[in-house]
Amino acid sequence: MDNLDILGADGGRLAMAFATGCAACFAFLRTVFTTPLRQRIRQLDDALEADRRRCADMEVRLVQRVQFLEGFVLSMSQGNLRQDMQKVLSEQWLDEHQFHRGTEE
Repeated sequence: MDNLDILGADGGRLAMAFATGCAACFAFLRTVFTTPLRQRIRQLDDALEADRRRCADMEVRLVQRVQFLEGFVLSMSQGNLRQDMQKVLSEQWLDEHQFHRGTEE
């Protein structure tokens, strides 16, 4: 140990040995910790996509159901209620298609 030249060739060998250990440690830790995390992220992304598809399908079914019920109420109603329903449905349609009274965009 007495004749070890830290600032010379021996210091370079020690630095390379330390760097090799650091690189091996980094690779090990990266494999141990990030691989499970990446798998979990993939699982969560898949679950999120499935939830989005399920919600989109449910939204379509609910819109169809609302349209059916609006038609049912409209066909069963009489007098002023029927006129009011037609007016509301017409206004909703105009809002959905971005038409405004007197102006078209």
